[in-house]
Amino acid sequence: MHEPTAIVLVADGLRPETLDAAISAGDVPELAALRDTSGRHVVTTVFPSVTGVAYIPMLTGRHPAEAGVPGLRWYDRSRQLSALLGHSRSYVGTQLRRINHDLLPSARTLFERVDGHALGLAAMITRGLPRRSQLDRGVPYTVRVVHAHLMGDVARWAAIEEELASRLVSRVRRERPRFVYAAFTAGDKAAHLRGVDAPGVRQSLKLVDHVVGSIRRDAERDGRWSSMHLWVVSDHGHSAVDQHYDLADSFRDAGVKVRSHPWTVPDRSDAAVMVSGNGMAHVYLGLDSRTKLQSPALSRGWAPLIEQVCSQPAIDLVASQLSERTVEVRRGTDRAEIRLSADGVSYLPEDGNPLGIDPFESLCDAAAHERTVGTPYPDSVVQLARVALAKRSGDLVISASPGWDLRRRYEPIDHVSSHGALHAAHMLVPLLSNRRLAETPRRTADLHRLLLEALGFRTQGQPRATLASAGEARGV
Repeated sequence: MHEPTAIVLVADGLRPETLDAAISAGDVPELAALRDTSGRHVVTTVFPSVTGVAYIPMLTGRHPAEAGVPGLRWYDRSRQLSALLGHSRSYVGTQLRRINHDLLPSARTLFERVDGHALGLAAMITRGLPRRSQLDRGVPYTVRVVHAHLMGDVARWAAIEEELASRLVSRVRRERPRFVYAAFTAGDKAAHLRGVDAPGVRQSLKLVDHVVGSIRRDAERDGRWSSMHLWVVSDHGHSAVDQHYDLADSFRDAGVKVRSHPWTVPDRSDAAVMVSGNGMAHVYLGLDSRTKLQSPALSRGWAPLIEQVCSQPAIDLVASQLSERTVEVRRGTDRAEIRLSADGVSYLPEDGNPLGIDPFESLCDAAAHERTVGTPYPDSVVQLARVALAKRSGDLVISASPGWDLRRRYEPIDHVSSHGALHAAHMLVPLLSNRRLAETPRRTADLHRLLLEALGFRTQGQPRATLASAGEARGV
């Protein structure tokens, strides 16, 4: 009898429609077989819908902001991060590995749970995973990846990924790890460069299909397939971008001294603009304060600028914390409040209806998800509450309008497609399994519990990641 194993393959940036088209074309027979076994599920990812950050729910069961990582880039009001880096964090570049340090200790990873008996590929979150088990570590690999990234060379990136995929299959066959988490990111980069229908997107998905088939055949050969749980999932979607609005420059044009990446040297900045994805941003105002600004302090002196931000066509939603358990969400001049209580979450329009949904009061996470999943902003109420109330999040949490992103400069690849925002094209992702699931998952965070059960860990009685239990991340 073989020990149960679990394998998660992440097709970075894969949309449900792209998967369906590849299956219909006969390009991914192994993924088609998974669909025929389990059905093709569509679940919601997290806001911000960005690589690395969106891995956290699957690996820890926690929302990233509640687990200490509010975005791909963020500013540290507590100033525990180095002053040489402007008290700022970016997981793009030299600080990539610091994401493990920034995760709260309570956000225990699946790598830690299996005591390092695992393999990881491009997982970003590697706490508990021995260095020898990280297939993408090592100087030769790092040099090649940095060069491919800086040059915007998607073809070279894809070639490196094919080599790593072969290494992954070989080591799974030889070492039989209890848990594998492998991300395939070339498709995401191809989509950024050429759009979601670029040949590189389909090429990367074919590679995932090849890995699934290779692992399955090896496992069937030695009798492990019946005890293996294999999932293929995405971390976020993608949508076309034809207009770039540089949020940091817009603040500078308004006379505000701004700190933003890649230039975050210590200075007397009045604000920090931290863009993720590039469809969302955290904005920190009044950097002399060591704590988040809440109403009325947020309005004091910043109201004209906030109104200007909300009026821009590039800006879709703006969320800010009103009190310990209340969030204001705006879309243009429309306003609503999201309120938390011991009984659940409420959505209460105040002046217009920014999310375009019927008001509700005191719903649990699951019910709130059902109310919003079919709207232009899937899981919006829960996601906005979790992000806006987190201790490390910005005073303003911004989601870009469809067709726009929030960073015009400093990208190695000129984006024609992007992600990070709260709208459906970025928030809905496909999920396949080699087994029929006993229950339909709602969010990528649900995959964490399914993985624990597959690996034989007890989940009964463990607290779910609920809004009411987010006090640690809010600093309350």
